[in-house]
Amino acid sequence: MKKFFLCLLMAVSVGPLCAQRYILKDGKALNQTDVEVKDGKLVRVVVGGGAEVSYPLSQVVRLDWPEPAELAAAADLLAAGKASEAEQKVTPVYNQFSLFAKLPGSWWSDAAVIRARALFAQKKVGEAESAAKEINSTSTDREDVSAAQLLLAEGQLRLEKPDIADAMLDEISRNAVSSEISARAVKLRGDIAYQRKEFEKALGFYLQVPAFYGLCDDVLPSALLGSARAYRGYGDTSRSDRAYLDLIVTYPSSSEAALAKTESNF
Repeated sequence: MKKFFLCLLMAVSVGPLCAQRYILKDGKALNQTDVEVKDGKLVRVVVGGGAEVSYPLSQVVRLDWPEPAELAAAADLLAAGKASEAEQKVTPVYNQFSLFAKLPGSWWSDAAVIRARALFAQKKVGEAESAAKEINSTSTDREDVSAAQLLLAEGQLRLEKPDIADAMLDEISRNAVSSEISARAVKLRGDIAYQRKEFEKALGFYLQVPAFYGLCDDVLPSALLGSARAYRGYGDTSRSDRAYLDLIVTYPSSSEAALAKTESNF
């Protein structure tokens, strides 16, 4: 997924900071505030005359657009276990950029991934799988495509088809992916082993996440929860309790912490 962009105000600039602009094939830049997307075109009203000038969307080659604040807000809601609110927050961004999904500078893929994860978190499996397949077929961002493929693998696991999920992870691992995607894949392998009641094997995967991907805060809570369950699975209640407590103390606002409180004595 895209990194956060830092918008810099140049000394010679007279334009707005972090303008939202459509860049056309001829190099013309249209400010978002000056045009309206209508009937497959960008329509601009000529000041003073009232006439309209239109530009086909096919003329747009790039977006010059800062990251929408709704993306981070939706991700935070999702991490806190508020999947329905996350879906509501991110869907307008998903819709706004849908006509420009494949263009450089578009935030469609980022919004689509968060939306798909929110759907999965709400157990809307059919909608979530459709959303993931849409990303897989539409996005030009390899990272987001891998994220969608992970969601599809997770969907297979939820359908109690761990062998299919495992094979899909093998395919994902053949591609160069980021630390976050690698961490999510390792965690999902832990889930597969746990579903098979291979608790020690599951624990080995879960513990790889903090050991090798300690900066992936989006994945660590679920890996900690998995490790607590795996310890309990093979009867080590002492280590299980410590893992639950570590999760509750370190990530108190996470949805996993809420589950840890329910499953443990804390």
